[in-house]
Amino acid sequence: MCLSKVYEKNGSSENILLNNIQKIKLDGDGVIFTDLLENDTRITGRLLSADLVNGKVIMDTSH
Repeated sequence: MCLSKVYEKNGSSENILLNNIQKIKLDGDGVIFTDLLENDTRITGRLLSADLVNGKVIMDTSH
């Protein structure tokens, strides 16, 4: 099973927001992330990239 971490892009740095993400769903002006324990977290913003091989998802939450 491939699990990912979600990062928030802040200028040139990236801050971790979530761990152990197994599912990603686009939802209007945000993204819903489901973790290993089936908990959903909705983050308002734009999905910038998703490297699922390396388990790294980057969000732009500056809106």
